[in-house]
Amino acid sequence: MISKLSAGVPALLLLTATPALAQGEQGPLDVNVGLMIWTVLIFVVVLAALAKFAWPNILGAVEKREQHIRDLIAQADRDRAEAAALADEQRRLVEETRARVHEALNESRSTAEHMRAEILEQARREHDELLARARADISAERATMEAAVRADAVDVAIAAAEKLVQRSLNGDDNRRLVQGYLAALDGQATAARAAGHAAAAGA
Repeated sequence: MISKLSAGVPALLLLTATPALAQGEQGPLDVNVGLMIWTVLIFVVVLAALAKFAWPNILGAVEKREQHIRDLIAQADRDRAEAAALADEQRRLVEETRARVHEALNESRSTAEHMRAEILEQARREHDELLARARADISAERATMEAAVRADAVDVAIAAAEKLVQRSLNGDDNRRLVQGYLAALDGQATAARAAGHAAAAGA
């Protein structure tokens, strides 16, 4: 339509200019009413054609462009909000992970301390049991040695009594006999003490 109007404008101008040429040349300040009327008519026709056919398309394109820009802005706002939400979620996950790691470290430290205390307590109990067993063994060995010493002392006393009964001794003989008996008792007691010390050192 616009192309048709554009093609008809020169024809209208030619028709308008024909009467003016027929009347002769006019000065630059002369007013040509017919030309003015046709110019106004052509302007109005062109303006109406533009308003009916061109401007809706132009305005539609402009509105589509504005709507596209608004959509882009809205999408950018949604992306920004989503990014902020993801950042908040990431920070929350990091804080939660840090808290879990801290809790796991505290639990591991507590478990290690508990195991250390249990190991020390078990070692102390084993040490006390070994020490008590060693003391009991030493006491039993000492009791056995003392019983043996007493038995030997009884045997020595019986032997000395038999010797006294078998023969009559003077004072010097009695003194030597008693001194020998006492020396035998001292030797047996010394041997018992040495055995007890050796057993204690071995424990």
